[in-house]
Amino acid sequence: MSDEQLALRDALERAAKVETLLIVSDFDGALSEFTVDPDDSVPAPGAIDTLRALAALPDTHVAVASGRDVRTLRGVTGLASAEPITLIGSHGAEATRADVATQGPLDGPQRTLLDELTADVAELIESHPGARLERKRAAVAVHTRGLPTDDAAAALAESVELGRNRSDVRVLRGKSVVELSVSHADKGTALTALGEAVGSDAIFYSGDDVTDEDAFRVLDVDAGDVPVKVGRGDTHASFRVDTVSDVVQTLKLLRELRQQATGRRRDVDAGDPLRP
Repeated sequence: MSDEQLALRDALERAAKVETLLIVSDFDGALSEFTVDPDDSVPAPGAIDTLRALAALPDTHVAVASGRDVRTLRGVTGLASAEPITLIGSHGAEATRADVATQGPLDGPQRTLLDELTADVAELIESHPGARLERKRAAVAVHTRGLPTDDAAAALAESVELGRNRSDVRVLRGKSVVELSVSHADKGTALTALGEAVGSDAIFYSGDDVTDEDAFRVLDVDAGDVPVKVGRGDTHASFRVDTVSDVVQTLKLLRELRQQATGRRRDVDAGDPLRP
């Protein structure tokens, strides 16, 4: 086991022992392999079952975060509304918990702006065959996965220009995607809100993309948080794994460690004569 793997395991062991643990992961690139068409994405084997197992443990809260809107995220994850797993969509603008979403309903000017941006993007992709438009609750995205490198770079550069120097538009760059958002929400603000809502003592977060850096920035390793970057590239995360499969294995390890820790806690509580 490498020094990096040992450091991650040590961090997981510490996090597993806290009173209240929050576990959150990005979806695409962390719980699911990338596909040319985002609509074809499916969870990696074991990913959702492991999240469900974690959510069933005492004082353990679980969420999936994504740039996708909540409705789409629910569809690709297969998580039912009755399940105790929070969905955070549109980079934190919406969530299945009202105390987590950081963007209320769009007002009139925001809806008008989003319609204008959507029309501009529709015109842009006409000149870039193979590029795809995705309309979201508070944003419109240009996807270029599968395009030749030069074609993709040109389409993404033009997309960035549509939002450049506009204070009312947030430009989000990701892997083979540029998103133009009329919301200024991000995964970091949503993660902070969820952590406060559940009273977490430590937070695990895994993600692979530029927008996940907002989440990594709000985490504190010294306080017991575990930020995990998936893949290569510069990052604010303190830990790193290489693949989606590694994320699933990391979550499985965390489940085992958490199960052991909460089991021991129940045994201690049961034997404490001072507890009711």
